Amino acid sequence: EMCIRDSVTLFDLDRDANVPGVLRSELTNATWVDSGAAAAASADVVLTALPRPEHVSAAFESEGGLLEGLRPGATWVEHSTTDLRNTLRVKDMVEAKGAKAVEAPLTGGMQILREGKMVTLVGAAPEVLEGEIASLLALSAPRIVRCGDFGHATIIKIFSNILCAATDAHMGEVLCVCKKAGLDMKLVFDAMRVSSGQSFCWETEVPLVLRGEYDPNFTAEMMLKDISLGLDLTERYGVPAPVTAHVAEIYKQAIGEYGGGEGSTIPVKLSEDASGVRLSEGGGSAKQSLAGWSYTTEISEGSYQILHNDMVNPYLREPYTLHADDRRGEEVAALKARVAELERELEAAVK
Repeated sequence: EMCIRDSVTLFDLDRDANVPGVLRSELTNATWVDSGAAAAASADVVLTALPRPEHVSAAFESEGGLLEGLRPGATWVEHSTTDLRNTLRVKDMVEAKGAKAVEAPLTGGMQILREGKMVTLVGAAPEVLEGEIASLLALSAPRIVRCGDFGHATIIKIFSNILCAATDAHMGEVLCVCKKAGLDMKLVFDAMRVSSGQSFCWETEVPLVLRGEYDPNFTAEMMLKDISLGLDLTERYGVPAPVTAHVAEIYKQAIGEYGGGEGSTIPVKLSEDASGVRLSEGGGSAKQSLAGWSYTTEISEGSYQILHNDMVNPYLREPYTLHADDRRGEEVAALKARVAELERELEAAVK
């Protein structure tokens, strides 16, 4: 296990202004410096996590930037969700300095980041990643998905966000129809999350919407940035993308109406305003029943599982449990019985 607490060097244009108060006590042994070059000059591993491609370029190429101080043999770890073409360009500059590069965009959302359960999508040569770098990544995001070559993780991360954006763009229409039809909105949320329309964004953002909130700690402006990066990729690889383009237009409309600083679920409000309803108000409202709701995640048998906190879960009580059979439990019992049978046969054969 790596111990890095006494050897961390930090640089930010706003120094520690962006460090949440709860984390400041964790940085007492860190050293703040006045330039990227100074940070890189003392580092075996350089980590960047920036909002946009132009920020990454500036961090490396501006006067006093990271490239000036980057040491031969060092490793650059890129956590930003950014432009593929620019990321590959910066990688070439890093390698020209005799350093190595690992792309490692993070996914899962701020709620999961706070719990230390983020997924790291990694693109890198195995000889660069495995060992100390993988152990370092696991300190903050232990669920490491190896995505292949450098660049592949960026593509996966961008389109993962676009799938969420498509859900956000359509979700309002679904919810507004259900609301105007007089359905219980908590029931709608529960029914959909065990149906074929279930998704991460449905499970983690609908409760917010039903409370009258639209911010899953990710802005509409940043979502539109990722959609635009996806459109760049569809053009690069010659893939028509009318759905992605339409989702981009919906986000542009929402940003025009409400501002880019609103949360990425804000397209739902477009549907509410156009339909003349408020999902968090009136008959069938779930605002009270979801008032204390939060969530966490686990990875179960290779799939993401959302675990809901402080919410009545109808699938853990009657009448649902009266008729739902646990076939998986039956399958496990049958497998255990078969293993025991084979062990007896093997024991008899040995004798």
